[in-house]
Amino acid sequence: MQTRLVVRLVLTLTLGAVVAWMAAVLVTLPAASPSATVVLRTLLCLLVLTLLTRIVMRGAYDDDAAGRGVLPHLALAGVLAYAAFPATWVGRALVGQLVVDPGPATVAIDLVLWVGVVLVAGLTTDLRERRPERAPYSLEAGE
Repeated sequence: MQTRLVVRLVLTLTLGAVVAWMAAVLVTLPAASPSATVVLRTLLCLLVLTLLTRIVMRGAYDDDAAGRGVLPHLALAGVLAYAAFPATWVGRALVGQLVVDPGPATVAIDLVLWVGVVLVAGLTTDLRERRPERAPYSLEAGE
């Protein structure tokens, strides 16, 4: 898997999660229920992570020269996207804050859930077999 694809996956997941997170907050704001907000935020973020990972991975090729596959690249992209997600910085990314107070424990819980969803979504996506070969450039005299 290419570095460019990892970067694209990180950016896509981070931006998609921010949009889902904000949408859930705006929808549940009138309800004034913190639990409902956290649950809806988590569900929307996980749905967006799943869909965007599958969409981005459809463009990937299964041609890793080292034979390691896409697992390390997906894990790296998941961890980097989680680290870039602003709600992570205060321990309020996903459902972890329903279990314990926001802090390092919620960051760890949410990280496992986030990366797990990215890995499952990416590994269940069918990758392209190999890159198409470029046609040689040629000029014909008669044209």
